[in-house]
Amino acid sequence: MVFQSGRGLLLLSLLLCLSHVQAEEANFGKSTPSEEKIIELFKSDTADVEPGIKTRGINIIETGKSNPRHKPVTPVLEEKAISMEILFDYNSATLTEQAKTQLRPVGAAMASDDLKGLSFRIEGHTDAIGGDQFNIDLSRRRAEAVKAFLSEQYRLGDTPIQIVGKGKKDLADKANPDSEVNRRVRIVRLAQ
Repeated sequence: MVFQSGRGLLLLSLLLCLSHVQAEEANFGKSTPSEEKIIELFKSDTADVEPGIKTRGINIIETGKSNPRHKPVTPVLEEKAISMEILFDYNSATLTEQAKTQLRPVGAAMASDDLKGLSFRIEGHTDAIGGDQFNIDLSRRRAEAVKAFLSEQYRLGDTPIQIVGKGKKDLADKANPDSEVNRRVRIVRLAQ
């Protein structure tokens, strides 16, 4: 395809940008990340901005007519995600003991002062075995189970946490749709 105008190049640039909209993600597979690593990942784009520094806004020109007061603009955060293969009992949303062990540092990080005030989304994912609606329902129940565990164990009642069941949509390994790596949970720090 040949673009003959600047408009065509602009459209191509826009399409390329939109093709990479998904959250930045760290995939831990079956391993258990440390609380410190999770905090570092979720907090990483906020560390460079000092409190009170305007990162976006309008320049105010002093005219002598008034003394405008304005609040510093809070930096805008992009979505960041961690992905983990969280084990559940077969065909159920019951967390295994291994899954709880994997989730403990996640809960501790989410409850820490370092991540206070952030919002999250927990996404459940399945492999491609089974029907669409079954997998959506199962992945949603699994996301709810993770949220319930984290909320109860780490008192995250005030932390905004959404849940989503993705089913077999957005497979981690599209070349192997039945692979266990597709049965995972993503925890996303939402953009603000």
